[in-house]
Amino acid sequence: MSAEPGSSPTPLSAPARRRTAWGRELAAFCAVALLVLLAVSAGTVWLSERIARDNALDEAEGMAERLAELLVAPVLADALAGVPGRWEELDRDVRNRMSDGSVTRMVVWRANGEIVYSSEDGQQGRVIAPSDGLLAAIGGTTVSEVDEASETTPGDGPRTLLEVYTPLTVAGEQLAFEAYFSYDGIDRQAARLRGQIIPMAIGALVVLQLVQVPIATSLARRVRRQETERTALVQRTIEASDRERRAIAADVHDGPVQDLAGVSYALSALRGSLPEERQPTVDKLVGAVRHAVQSLRRLMVDIYPPDLSGPGLGVAIADVAEPLRAADIEVLIDAAPLPETSPEVTAVLYRTAKEALANVAHHAQAKCAWVTLEETELRGAPAVRLEVADDGVGFPASTDKRAEGHLGLSLLRDRVVDLGGTVTLSDRVGGGALLTAVLPLHHAQ
Repeated sequence: MSAEPGSSPTPLSAPARRRTAWGRELAAFCAVALLVLLAVSAGTVWLSERIARDNALDEAEGMAERLAELLVAPVLADALAGVPGRWEELDRDVRNRMSDGSVTRMVVWRANGEIVYSSEDGQQGRVIAPSDGLLAAIGGTTVSEVDEASETTPGDGPRTLLEVYTPLTVAGEQLAFEAYFSYDGIDRQAARLRGQIIPMAIGALVVLQLVQVPIATSLARRVRRQETERTALVQRTIEASDRERRAIAADVHDGPVQDLAGVSYALSALRGSLPEERQPTVDKLVGAVRHAVQSLRRLMVDIYPPDLSGPGLGVAIADVAEPLRAADIEVLIDAAPLPETSPEVTAVLYRTAKEALANVAHHAQAKCAWVTLEETELRGAPAVRLEVADDGVGFPASTDKRAEGHLGLSLLRDRVVDLGGTVTLSDRVGGGALLTAVLPLHHAQ
């Protein structure tokens, strides 16, 4: 084999040829679709929750702005101006509005944290450090935040409330209006909106999946039919090729081989009747004819290999090694008895050994070659290992010579991989090259 030493094996094998399993693939498709549906549904629930809550908060902020403008501002302006009875009127209007429970507290603040008005008794006039929300409202921005206790009632037990701060201008003074909303109402409003969004979104996804499954099933059946038809076509092509090769081998055997064998016998019989000085010429002609017969017989084996089952494979490989022995290359063959293998696997093993030995003869500059044939395992199944080693110059840096018109190793690899096997090129310990081919005993159609 042509070679240049390297440090590590060079795998030529691709993954074993995929075997169709459309039922499993369809089940996998449905499982993935279900997982996607669950993931998208979870995302939809989360997103709808955010949308519903944001909408509820926006509505609460709008309500606080309306309370400040329409309920508090008109009466508070008179109250601050000292109009008699206006504080009582403001307090009465605020309590009437709070009677439905949606608003639990209302407070009007100055920028320094002083309470101008509070729906709770005893809070008016208190000064509390202004919060970020209060300062934002003084600056003209409506903000909301969730809190479990208000600044005005620090002694109350924990209760989840929604605080909304909104700007309030009274008699030219910039104030802040704060309204406390019950968070239960926000939750209920968000739940109503969520109940409208989720069924629509998830229902559409479920309908989409229900439509996709029959389509995927139909496509899988169609592809399976096409794969079956393609496999049958390939099988018929292979059978036709085998018949044609058998016919060509028979024609060569019954025609040129027999004719040349007859010429060889005739020349041998003629030798004795010729002058002694002409006999060497006849010997050369007989040798040439016999060499031609041997070449034709090797060609017949290449075109249509003989029965290679059992010990026949080792014998056939030994015959292939004869040209190397004729070129003074020692060939040692260790062919262990093998279990029954499929004809396709046996033929590929034979052709692989033949191609490897041809590379040894033409490129390796070797003095000795070793061929090992033994039983092994491949992916947990019974298999055959073929090793062809030499003591030559090793593999080249690149074994892909297709650009130069050399297809031997590429075709060898393709044959083995097509049957679910592997081919590995590596350096032989002690120098030279090592080709290892492993094929399963039986090739599944």
